[in-house]
Amino acid sequence: MSATIKDVADYAQVAVSTVSRVINNKDRVSQETRDKVYEAIEALGYVRNNLAASMKTGATHFIVIVVPDIRNEFYTSVIRGVESVASPRGYYTLVYTTNELYEKEQTVFDGEFSHLVDGMILVPAKTDYTLYQCTKPTVIIDREIPGSDMYSVCVDNYKGAVLLMEELIRFGHRKIAIISGPLKFNIGIDRMNGYKDTLRRYHIPVREEYICVGEWFEEDGYHLTNQLLQLADPPTAILAANNLTCIGSAECLCDRGMVIGKDISLVGFDDSVVARYLYPGITCIRRATSEMGEIGAEMLLAILSGRKGDIKKKKQILDVELIKRNSVAKIE
Repeated sequence: MSATIKDVADYAQVAVSTVSRVINNKDRVSQETRDKVYEAIEALGYVRNNLAASMKTGATHFIVIVVPDIRNEFYTSVIRGVESVASPRGYYTLVYTTNELYEKEQTVFDGEFSHLVDGMILVPAKTDYTLYQCTKPTVIIDREIPGSDMYSVCVDNYKGAVLLMEELIRFGHRKIAIISGPLKFNIGIDRMNGYKDTLRRYHIPVREEYICVGEWFEEDGYHLTNQLLQLADPPTAILAANNLTCIGSAECLCDRGMVIGKDISLVGFDDSVVARYLYPGITCIRRATSEMGEIGAEMLLAILSGRKGDIKKKKQILDVELIKRNSVAKIE
């Protein structure tokens, strides 16, 4: 026999009305009480009848996570983070991929699909914030939209690039290249600025032939690395500005018979399975991934339940960490 809301209330030793407020994400319930109710829900296997609830409230208890693709393990990690918060609160999550096309995003914002969801977690395809002034509550993840006052969760991309550059310079490198995705959002612009500013700070010339901009995929990392290696004066180190370009770069180097950390140095923004286990291990920036999804979901659920006051910062910037492995060779 299925557990009822009264069973949950009895287990948590609270009133039925309190359980109702928690599962509907209403305010005036302490975090301690919320935790007790969530514990009871999990222990009893209580399943909320969202269809019946939506008929009363007009809320569907569906949220959509809009991402460019699911090739990148960063996005799948964000999705897991959102689900880990939303599911215990009685929300179902949908995942929608855009392939960086705003036309596909429009079907979420303006089409019939928008009526199916209460809110959105969004990794945007466009930098024009006026395009995202929709009626559905939305939280931006990873990519900040210039001029926007939307709720967002990002990381310190500039600091991450600086940490990688300083690590390479510490090992004596002066000929450092960068492989980046498009310079549209903070993820491209801030990492590129961190790269250039660090060179200037250490009085190292910024060489345009060492600056490679493509898309954020493995194939771009591969062919841009190949392009760099064909230069008359090739770099001694490469900074790949995300995990997929780093994987592509490493593949190119291996195909050419080069030993990473000996013949050439490679560092990357974003930790990954490849960075951890490809010999000799790739030095990289580790950033919050599932945590970004968790925080974004907490923000969205607070908005949906009328608890905006619980959100401490409208724009949250999370810290990054340098993970040192063995992919940086010392220049004598």
